Amino acid sequence: MDLIVGTDQKGFWAVRTYLVALEAVVVARCLQYISWTVLYPFPLLFYFPAVCLAALYGGAGPGALAAILSGLCVFFFAWPGGDGVHHWAIAEPFAAYAIVTTICIFTFDAVRNAIVELRQQNAVAATQLREADGRIKALRHQMTNNMQAVASLLTLQKMKLKTDPWAAASLLDDARQRVVDMSRISRRLSERAAAAMGFRQYLQLLCADLQYEAVVSSHEIVGTVSDDVDITDAEKLMAVSVLIGEAVSNALKHAFRENQGGTISVEMKRIAADQCQLIVQDNGRGLPEGLDPAAAKTGGFLVMQAMAVQLGGKLEHLPSPQGTTLIVIFEI
Repeated sequence: MDLIVGTDQKGFWAVRTYLVALEAVVVARCLQYISWTVLYPFPLLFYFPAVCLAALYGGAGPGALAAILSGLCVFFFAWPGGDGVHHWAIAEPFAAYAIVTTICIFTFDAVRNAIVELRQQNAVAATQLREADGRIKALRHQMTNNMQAVASLLTLQKMKLKTDPWAAASLLDDARQRVVDMSRISRRLSERAAAAMGFRQYLQLLCADLQYEAVVSSHEIVGTVSDDVDITDAEKLMAVSVLIGEAVSNALKHAFRENQGGTISVEMKRIAADQCQLIVQDNGRGLPEGLDPAAAKTGGFLVMQAMAVQLGGKLEHLPSPQGTTLIVIFEI
């Protein structure tokens, strides 16, 4: 198909279509010369295919050039001589020739445009198919990561159950809630992959999901992201999402006294060319004295520590006069 229909590029490729028209007329003239004694009554026999070929390959412009050159070839070579040139008898054949070639040019130009458009549509469809295939592979990889994360969470709960068998009901509730959180995160990740949304919008939707859990206790969750932050790596995005979800859930469960409202803020900002800082802060009662989040062995902090390590960072506690501030610095 590429050999029949020329490209729509400009510059040299546009000039090439006119050169093809010229070459087609030259070939037609050579064939006419070779077969002159046999096909004398039909001087246009080889020129019509040349015009059609030029129009199909290059469009109306090259087709018109081929038609004009073909007419001149017939005028000077097929009917040479002063008497023949000035004789009105050739006016009628040339008028018919002009009408027929015009129809051929517009017909083949329309066919060419239809082929070019179809080829462009096929290219767009192929690109969309590759993108869809890439998204499916990313979602499959993401689902595998999700299942591994759930398995890791259940393993942590099992380890705690060995040390405190009487806490089985509470641990099962925690495990159930973490599986629910993972399903929400997975849904948001799938939506982001499908819609190609930015990280700011993704974090806002994730905070909106967490806000759903906080409505009953009148807590507000606010997520902010600086414009220069974006996380595209699927594994890092999963780790960040799980870490944020665990930190917010932990704050909702332990940071505030009964019937006490409060605010939990999630902030993501760039602190260096290749480094990003995640800050999860609440205005609750703060951590118990002597508790170090980086070394704590409770389920929530173990999950956050594991996610921080997966990001290549470390969970840290920033001293503050009120509430709790957790930070993780990692590379993006």
